[in-house]
Amino acid sequence: MRLVHLLASITGVALATLAAAAPGVTVTQQAEQASGLSRPHDGAFSPDGTRIYLTDMANSRISVLDAMSLATLGHIGEGELSYPHDAEFDAAGRLLVADTGNGRIAIYSLSGVGGALVGELGGLSAPEGVAVMPDGRVVATNTGSGELSVFRDGQLERKVGGYGTGELGFVRPHDVDAAADGTLYVVDSGNHRIQVLAPDLTLQAVSDPALGLNEPKYLTIEGDRIWLADEYNHRLLLLTRGLSLEAVLGSGQAGRDADVFRKPEAVLSRGKRLWVVDTYNDRILRLDWSLAD
Repeated sequence: MRLVHLLASITGVALATLAAAAPGVTVTQQAEQASGLSRPHDGAFSPDGTRIYLTDMANSRISVLDAMSLATLGHIGEGELSYPHDAEFDAAGRLLVADTGNGRIAIYSLSGVGGALVGELGGLSAPEGVAVMPDGRVVATNTGSGELSVFRDGQLERKVGGYGTGELGFVRPHDVDAAADGTLYVVDSGNHRIQVLAPDLTLQAVSDPALGLNEPKYLTIEGDRIWLADEYNHRLLLLTRGLSLEAVLGSGQAGRDADVFRKPEAVLSRGKRLWVVDTYNDRILRLDWSLAD
């Protein structure tokens, strides 16, 4: 194990000012899995928290990993999925996969480390994100058309937004994630921002441009905090639910180390543990973290 004290290296006057007010982060690398992965994107914890279902995008499958050791336990969707980007569990314990190349949300019933394709939500345009809201609605990002598709009980209920740069306009939207209160966070990658929607899907807030985001991709919500993968800045941001900056993890330069990433696209969080999907290093890392004194 290696202990690394991270001090953010950030360009831009506004962002440097923000970062100066944020504490550093201390991490300890606990595990790494790189064998066989090809451009991994996002993932989801199993309902019991013991496994990670990782979208192994360029291999067109889901890799099932032990959450602690990151050992590969099996694969799902080989021969069925095409460049999957995101995964999420619904209240019934089914795995929903943003099956990007097939234009659908693929639905899997799981047994052991395997799974059977039991349904789909179709008619999507290169979906790269999927979220399940507290009331059971499923929201998918259409990266191709710049819209959100909202499904209820397996049927399309409505679409939100469209290609554009204004309010509820999206350019290559990637992740979408729902908080416990139904607030929806949409990572509007091509507009370098996050848009926050109320449960009725009206706009609540937009992230401050001073964050200096550059093609952000996937986020994870835990309590009152958010971890965001800021891909082209090669870093992770710790934000409040109100999208204020708390800390920065990563040097801002591409590389490979416990604290140095190459275009990371996602991060998972449980307490003081982080799982970093370091996409262009074809690996996932498990880190223990704390804010520096």
